[in-house]
Amino acid sequence: GDPCQVLLPVPRHAGCQGHVHRRRHRPRRAEGPDECDPLGRRRAQGRRPQDLPVRAEGEEVAGPYLWGRYDLLLLPPSFPYGGMENPCLTFVTPTLLAGDRSLANVVAHEIAHSWFGNLITNVTWEHFWLNEGWTVFMERKILGRVYGEKTLQFHAAMGYVDLREAVDSIGRDHGFTRLVPDLSGGLDPDDAFSKVPYEKGFYFLYYLQGLVGVEDFEAFMKDYVQRFKFETVSSEEFKAFFTAYFTSRTELEAVDWDVWLYSPGLPPVENSYDHTLADASMNLAKSWHTCDIMGIGGEPPKAASPSDLDGWSSLQVVLFLDKLGEFRSMTPLSPVITRKMNEFYKLDDSNNTEIRCSWYLLCIKAGDETVLPKVTNLLREQGRMKFLRPLYRALFRSEATKQLALETFADLRDTYHPIASKMLSSDLGFS
Repeated sequence: GDPCQVLLPVPRHAGCQGHVHRRRHRPRRAEGPDECDPLGRRRAQGRRPQDLPVRAEGEEVAGPYLWGRYDLLLLPPSFPYGGMENPCLTFVTPTLLAGDRSLANVVAHEIAHSWFGNLITNVTWEHFWLNEGWTVFMERKILGRVYGEKTLQFHAAMGYVDLREAVDSIGRDHGFTRLVPDLSGGLDPDDAFSKVPYEKGFYFLYYLQGLVGVEDFEAFMKDYVQRFKFETVSSEEFKAFFTAYFTSRTELEAVDWDVWLYSPGLPPVENSYDHTLADASMNLAKSWHTCDIMGIGGEPPKAASPSDLDGWSSLQVVLFLDKLGEFRSMTPLSPVITRKMNEFYKLDDSNNTEIRCSWYLLCIKAGDETVLPKVTNLLREQGRMKFLRPLYRALFRSEATKQLALETFADLRDTYHPIASKMLSSDLGFS
């Protein structure tokens, strides 16, 4: 097939009319752990990064890529989202350029939409999970093939955490937590938007795969794509095709389709995942939590070492920081401890925006003023709502930094995308 291209927009200046440069790449293996560290800093100098074979692996999972070429267009920093799929072309945020390919899951997700969403489309927004649930399922299949099964399991386990949080936030009895919500009566699909169709959809597909086996389910996946390509599909059509495909499989008699599709709340069964990678993050978070229970400072954990994060993915680092933040929800860490953490792990130096955001949130809550210039720099250099909103909220909640939040937003609001500016105005009490 055609090689993947990355399209890089060039800023307008004298003699340049905003043309797009193309860099031609061919899929190769993912970078090894010797080439970069989990904070996005290059370990080996002078080596050209290799492309992740997301398209090739996607074809292994779901069948031929039918759109001809596939390009990535790097949008300006003000782009408020991680990515946006279109046939042949995915828009991506510059915040994905961490230097270590650790955020390739977004690219895997968007290219998966080439099959689920663009090739097969949900018939109405009530069946949105057939877009996003399948896409998350395929994204994690790709990541598992590129990075190994434990990576797939880690993302799946973290996805269930996101699902629980979404369901608890919306309400376990709320209709918007159904896999197929009822949007009749003029309900706006945007009002129902959440992690539910993504993660509950993935959870259901993973459950079905567990019943029939990976090999048979992947064969079904390809045949499902062939059957419904260039068409729309409903949940009932998916059910009919699946049950007919596996008509002789008695184990499927246990599937309560009505509960899965139309009941609110968490899934009716519990999937089992490998928590090895997640447990490592949790254990490190607990060790730093217990060294400063009272939030008055002290010594770092006795077993702490600068090598603690060696071999970790950036998402493991993010989980470590986020869980530590959860442990300290009532009593923040002392800034003495956050500075010692930085001495061990050099988190201030990370090029990975996901890590920077989680680290800054932890430090803001700890009253660690040394990171504030770095926080405002991050708010200035990109406009992705995933990072803007939690950082501004954290600054705004603290009396010590509330004015900084207001002044920074007043200075930068016109540089943000109108959607981001509107949401931040609401967060900061401007509307």
